Amino acid sequence: MPNIEVNQELIHVVVAVIVKDGQVLISKRAQNVHQGGLWEFPGGKIEKDETVSEALFREIKEELGINIISSRPMLKIVHDYPDKSVVLETRMVTAFDGNEYSFGTGIHKPKQYGMEGQQVKWLSLEQLGDVQFPEANKAIINALRLPETYLITPDCIPKSDQINQFVTEFSNSIQYHKLVQLRLKSKGYDNKQLYRLVKQLCHIADEQQSQLILNSSLCTDEELSSCLGSQSGFLVLTAGVHLTSVHLHELSEKDFIEAYRMQFPDKIIAASCHCQHDIERANQLGLDFIVISAVKYTESHPEQEPLGWKQFKALSDIAEMPAYALGGMMPTMTLEAQSNGAQGISAIRNLWNKVN
Repeated sequence: MPNIEVNQELIHVVVAVIVKDGQVLISKRAQNVHQGGLWEFPGGKIEKDETVSEALFREIKEELGINIISSRPMLKIVHDYPDKSVVLETRMVTAFDGNEYSFGTGIHKPKQYGMEGQQVKWLSLEQLGDVQFPEANKAIINALRLPETYLITPDCIPKSDQINQFVTEFSNSIQYHKLVQLRLKSKGYDNKQLYRLVKQLCHIADEQQSQLILNSSLCTDEELSSCLGSQSGFLVLTAGVHLTSVHLHELSEKDFIEAYRMQFPDKIIAASCHCQHDIERANQLGLDFIVISAVKYTESHPEQEPLGWKQFKALSDIAEMPAYALGGMMPTMTLEAQSNGAQGISAIRNLWNKVN
């Protein structure tokens, strides 16, 4: 968790992520306020004795003339600035009416203004990187770019017929899931064989505009600690790395995270988390997203006591990045997971080789 000085101001803010037809509504902060002149997701301070939903409705009505009909939890972010700390209660707006702001096209599209004279505009997800946001908003942008499902591949025995079937099923699965973790438990792969498989899967993922992430258990400790500077490294091929809970604590920030970010700034770093200690470590390392498990009973880990949604929500509130719910998850549970603060669901058997 962030270090909040005793005398440092702590401000609770509600933030609305309003999405329509693939566009996100943002507004510009006045020059004379904290972080003035930057673009932001609209919102404001939560007043005393006011719920998050009440504050959301009031602030967006006052700022934009928009009525929030329904919303769900998205992220809870605690961020330290030099002069204050903010707690952002981020809500994804799922239905609204009231003022309509046009998308506009071309370089001469007219400027639009909200109820308080602030500039307002719609941007595509790709365009969000073209404008400057407060530092605390970066996790929200990251969440918007992540899909609702995170597929984890099953195991594959290193035999030709098994690998061929695995590749076929991978091709079928990746049509419906744009974020996939390659996680193989079977021993017996030599480096050349594994490299060929990873390269083939990455090619398929690229064709489907999907991202393949490599579980860190498939990398040697030497590869991880050296940040895979060699162009033959497995992680160079993929969209990023998913750290096991063991690697999450073993890898030092200096030896891996900072150097890896420096070499590959656009690659994803995720991790598996099972408790508050894991999540606090993920916060410390500034990861892009995490998976929290096990939410429900799973056949693969029958001895593990499930967290349940209440405990999942408590843990996801601690996380300063998007969190997927893992363990007994099915596609029909996506909305339930999101109502408890999840980015979405993660699964193996209930997402693999299934037609949505």
